[in-house]
Amino acid sequence: MKIVAAIIGMGIGEKHLEAIEHYKKSFVKIICEKNEKKIKFLKKKYPHKIITTNEDVIFKDSSINLVSIASYDDFHYSQVIKSLKNDKNVIVEKPMCLKLNQLSEIDKILKKKKSVKMTSNLVLRVNSLFKEFKKRTDINSTFYIEADYIWGRKKKLFGWRSKVKDYSLILGAGIHVIDLVMWILGSKPISVTTFTNKKSTIKSKFKKDSLILILLEFPLNILVKITANGAAIHNHFHEMKIFSNNETLVHSNLGTYSFKKDKLNKIKKPYTDKKNRKKLIHNFIDNLINPKIKNFISHQEQFDLMSVCFSAEKSAMLNKKIKIKYI
Repeated sequence: MKIVAAIIGMGIGEKHLEAIEHYKKSFVKIICEKNEKKIKFLKKKYPHKIITTNEDVIFKDSSINLVSIASYDDFHYSQVIKSLKNDKNVIVEKPMCLKLNQLSEIDKILKKKKSVKMTSNLVLRVNSLFKEFKKRTDINSTFYIEADYIWGRKKKLFGWRSKVKDYSLILGAGIHVIDLVMWILGSKPISVTTFTNKKSTIKSKFKKDSLILILLEFPLNILVKITANGAAIHNHFHEMKIFSNNETLVHSNLGTYSFKKDKLNKIKKPYTDKKNRKKLIHNFIDNLINPKIKNFISHQEQFDLMSVCFSAEKSAMLNKKIKIKYI
């Protein structure tokens, strides 16, 4: 099977292009970019690609069998739907959509289109450090986890994110560490309580919540605290602590280490491990070519993750703990 791809959005989408191009005979045929100022530059850089501002060029091209969506968050849903309805496999940057009813619609179409596949670009799953954390986590003795998505690029909130009506720091940032915890534990949380504030950004263009604190209750009586911190004066970072009866694992700016039997031991695994980020897209292509190769993230895991995120938003809106309902 030959993979003929199209990219929508050439910000992070350029990383998608680099991952797809020339991997196992895969290549990118069409680039769609809405920003006309970028078009001239893209035509010079990629003279042999079709460069367009019209995404429908992609959906009308029968040779395209993979669409990589890296547009602004509020475009993801419509572009996912168009891709699936036109029998095109999908790689989509998180989040795949911004509303629960949109998630339900995507789920319905995927269940009808058995031959079409979709993945979300949740790159922390292929990070060597977090893979080590997963390997070393004893689920039965773990009792508490902290996972913090520290945005560290506050000014980015004041661009397109401030203009998107339904933009959410849970869906746009916290989703990564929620997925990381669910993947490490191999289970789904039962309930969620969410607290928010906008103290640091209320006088700015970004009027939405810029700090989210999420408390999740997992099976085996494991408690998890998640934060999506968009306002911190800090480097962009994914901080994590895993506490069990036998060991504590810590990843912070001060170091990555294990505390076990009264001894502090450094964990020497790369972070941010950018060279491995392509592996998630490569794995998806491998699965398209050979279905016997397992996807790093299943369809159900993607929908479970989105269900948790929407439940967390609902908890914030209702200002109370709620039981998570899964699609």
